[in-house]
Parts: sequence; C-alpha cells; structure tokens
Amino acid sequence: MKILYSWLQDYIDISQTPEQLAEDLSIFGHEVESMKKIGDNDAVLDLEITPNRGDCLSILGIAREIAALYGLKLKEKKYEIKSQKIDKKFDVKIADAEICQRFTARLIDNITITDSPGWLQKRLKTYGFRPINNIIDITNYVMIATGQPLHAFDFDKIKDGLLNIRLSKKGEEIMTLDGKNHILNDEAIIIEDGEKIYDLAGIMGGIKSEVDEKTKTIILQGAIFDSVLIRRASKYLKQQTDASYRYERGVDSGGTILGVDMAASLIKEICSEVKIGELIDIKAKDSQEFKIIFDEPKINRLLGINLSRGEMNQSLEKFYFKVEASSAVVPSFRIYDVKIWQDLAEEIARIYGYNKIIKSELPKEEQPQESPEWREREIIKDFATEVGFTENYSYSFADKNQIEILGYKITDCLETANPIAPELKYLRPSLLPSLLAQIAKNPWAPEIRIFEIEKVFDKEKEWWQFGLVTTGNPRFYIEKVMSILKIKGEVKSVSQDILNAFKIRKPVYYFIIDIRDIKYDFPEKVSYKISSHRYRPISKFAPTIRDLAFIVEGDAQLKKIEKSILEVSNAILIVETFDEFFSDKFGKDKKNIALHIWLQNLEGPMPAEKVNEIIQNIINKIEKEFRAKLRS
Repeated sequence: MKILYSWLQDYIDISQTPEQLAEDLSIFGHEVESMKKIGDNDAVLDLEITPNRGDCLSILGIAREIAALYGLKLKEKKYEIKSQKIDKKFDVKIADAEICQRFTARLIDNITITDSPGWLQKRLKTYGFRPINNIIDITNYVMIATGQPLHAFDFDKIKDGLLNIRLSKKGEEIMTLDGKNHILNDEAIIIEDGEKIYDLAGIMGGIKSEVDEKTKTIILQGAIFDSVLIRRASKYLKQQTDASYRYERGVDSGGTILGVDMAASLIKEICSEVKIGELIDIKAKDSQEFKIIFDEPKINRLLGINLSRGEMNQSLEKFYFKVEASSAVVPSFRIYDVKIWQDLAEEIARIYGYNKIIKSELPKEEQPQESPEWREREIIKDFATEVGFTENYSYSFADKNQIEILGYKITDCLETANPIAPELKYLRPSLLPSLLAQIAKNPWAPEIRIFEIEKVFDKEKEWWQFGLVTTGNPRFYIEKVMSILKIKGEVKSVSQDILNAFKIRKPVYYFIIDIRDIKYDFPEKVSYKISSHRYRPISKFAPTIRDLAFIVEGDAQLKKIEKSILEVSNAILIVETFDEFFSDKFGKDKKNIALHIWLQNLEGPMPAEKVNEIIQNIINKIEKEFRAKLRS
C-alpha cells in the first residue's frame, strides 16, 4: 500500500518527518518496505499490509493508526451534499442479502467528461494509477482515500435504470472494462438489467455500462459485497483488481456513505454545473454491534505486564473501540480481524510498546503435569530410536487406492469435507499407508528403519497406533523393539502386489499395534540425558553410497572403526555396519566387516573424483589404524 505523506496530512497533523514516521510505523506493526522522496518535504511510503488488516488499505486507515501511535486527533471531514431533484430514476433489487449487505448510491446528472485537475492526477500517479477521466479518477481517488471501492455506471446504458444484483448462472458471460470476456460459474456477483450483465460486482465494471466521453448521467455506487464470493470469483476468473483486493479482506460496512458523498462532493467541485440526486442507502442486512468480553487479569497475564483497567480502556479507545463495563465494542472497520479477547490484548500491547514487554518479567508458570499417556508414548519412542529407528511424521490422511489395496473398506473410512488434495480425501485407518509412502519416497536408501506413533480413524472413533517398518535386515530390529516392550505378535512382510502399488522395489517388513495393547510396565517418572549428538545439515541432493569390506582382527570394535571413518571428512554423513562374520579362510581370529559409507555434498551431487579421494583416505586410515586389509 503506497501512502503519500502529504495526503496523510489531509487527515492528521503530523510533525514527524517521513523517515521517522516510517521507522515508527514499522515498530507499530506496519512494516514500511521502502520510501521514495518527492521534492524536499514529501515522500511515498510503501507499506506491507498484512492480510487481516483490510482496514489499512487506505489513507484514512493508516491515518487512524498514526493517530493511535502518536496520540493525535483525526480530522474527520463531513460532506454536506445539497441534493437536487432529478427527473430520472433507478431501481435496485438485491436477490440475496448475503451477497450484498449494503448498497449506497446517488444519481448525478449534467456531467461533463474532462481530464482531472493536476493535483488529483498527481496523487493517483503516486499510488500507481493511470489517470483516465474526471469521473473514473474520482472513484479511484476515493477508494485509495477511504478504502471504499466505488463504481460509476452510465445511466443511459442501463435499461429502465434497473440494477438487479444476483449470483451469476453457469455459462453466463460479461466483457469487463479491460476488454476481457469472462465465462462465469455460479459464484460470481453480477449486476444486470434483464437484457444484459453490465457489472462484475466487486471486481470490475463491464463494457456495456462504461463511462465515456458521451456520458451525461451516472449512478455512483458504493456497496458491501460478500468477501468470500468476491475472492472465489476473482480466483476462478484469474482477475484481481484493487477493488477485489479490498473486498476480499473486508470493507467497512459503515463507510459506504462517506465514500459516495466524498466522490459526489469532488465531482461537484470539478463540474460545478452537475446535479446530485438524493442518497439511496439500502441495508439488505443490518450490521449488529460486535462485543468482546475481557478482563485485565487475563490480558496482563498473557502479556506479562501490569496495567489497570483504565489504562487498557484508554489504549483501546485510541483504536476507536467503545469500552463498556465488561466488554469492548469493535468498530465496524475492525470486525474482520478482531474476534477474541486476545486480539484486544494485541492492540493494548501495540500502545504499551513491544519493546517494553520484551524487557518485562515473564509470568511464572507452574510446571505442567505430564500426561501418563504422553509419557508412555515418549518412552516407546525412546526405545525405538535406541534400536536404530527414525521417527516418521506424516499427515493423518491417505489415498483411496492405497487404503483399498491394503484391504480396508473405503466405506468404513472417514471422508473429509475439504481435502487438502484429491489424493488425501480420507483419514487413514492404519499407519501402514503413511509408513509405506515414506519408504517409497526414499528409493535410494539401502536400508530404512522408521516408526510412527500417531492417531488412526474410522467413522466411530480415533485411537493411537505404534508402527514399525524396515527394509534390508528384515526382522531383527523390529523383534528387538518388541522384546523390549514385551510385545507378542508376528512381524509381517508386505505382499508384492502392495509393493508394486507403492512402487517399492525392495522387501518390506512391518509390525503395527494399538497402543492400548502394549502391556509394558511403564515407569511413573523418566529422567532424560542430554544427547551428545549434534545436528548436521542434510543435503537436498541424494547421497552417494559406497560399500567397503575389510578383514580385521577378531577383537576390533565396530564402533571405533565407524568413528574413525567419520573423522576422515565432513562429507561423510553415515557409516553403518551391515555385515560381520568370522571365517578360517581370513586367518586365525580374523573377521570380515562390511560397511555402508554415505557421502553428501550440500551444494550439489558429489563429484566422482571427490568420492574416490575420500574412499581412498578411508582405506588408508583403516588399514593403518586397525591392521586391516581391504577385501576386493
């Protein structure tokens, strides 16, 4: 949102320089991304407005924030419009109050289309608009100034002056002012006169009601359209405008009269001979006061400060909240982002100062009691990781085809109303789809050992499962975890048709159990030791894996050998022993060990010459330190 510093002064007397204002606004919650100086005393501030603050997409909205920031008084200008009788009429029909909550308009006659005055053109250009003519420029100007999108229709191009506001029907068409022809679905808000659609409401006007050099009479409209429908239509048609951008984020229902009257006043100022008709203000849906109950102890505890109720009330009143005995009435322009008492706390924090909160003492909290169920799950995770398993985190959803191929009935599964993706339409009935999907994503790994503890679902209930999956060395590791937890059961292998469905090219073994069926005698308290392991970044490129086999002394310790290899280079990610056995053919008290060496490069695939260099250094070191011999 680009804000002209001198334009702000129409609404508020600012003594701070543009540079100081930019710094203060950024601290206050409105980051100023850039500032462009204009002459000696003016500047354009480009603000990053968060999606929840549609009220700040205007000069007036930012002026309100500055008034609260500096404790200043806003200049609220009222427009005295002398209405005249015009021997022309228009008729507004709203099909559904939900699509257009409020419609405000005036008929303006005896218009002359000319260029806008220089001062108006200058202000539009600083925002990024191209001046067109006095009427269109004024509607754009008022939208930037107040945040209320306006539109001007050529009255003579509308049959019988009918503005029928309704939802579109699938297949209907409209050509907008930019020359694009749109084929509509059934979720766009349109305005028509029984013969033609002439407005894509809230997004862009149509060619068939365009104001041009022949226009003599206009219907000046400011309305409140449904934000959800505007967003859906904008996305569907791939047509976002400054008007739709504001409607999507919420336009102040109390600002339509201000917008229409300000535009009418400017038109009268530029074209003194015009006649301005009576104000038409249709409230299809009454907006009710929205109150939030709050108390100071809650807010003080949340923020870690100690303010009185009076101090909190003063802070909220600076943001135009009406404070009552036990509640605050949210101003109409903030109902889209202030919903709960924590939102009130945020407004109080902005006035109090975030820098002060950071320095204040945080509230002391009692140590929460551990849930026995949570503790048991953490103990199970510890056992699994000690054996060499890695924990898997996944969505609670599964693909229909995967569910059915694993033998579950899709009719027993819980279907989501709004799936995040078509292939994630159902809640998983088991952890197995999630675990197999993870193995399928890592085809390059020679051996995978993963587990997951999470919820699974059917139409009646949800419950916790514990699942273990391995590739490579099949049963040993799973059975070891089962032995620790005193679980009895069968380690199963995944059938070939299921492996084919998941595109897995290696044998997979698994064990899944309901957490409630684990009868291990869990301790009431657990003491945790800080691990000596430190995080190492993982390359986004697939690792290079080499296998080495050595003949070593029978008493050589594998852990020492693995540690020695890791010391050779930072490019060595994992050293993993996958085979160890004695044989007389190696010599007396000699054994064979075989290791996977995983090499990674954070910048890209590991160059072959670098791989060869590291592998040769490993061979040299192991042969020297452990009197080993490389097996060919």
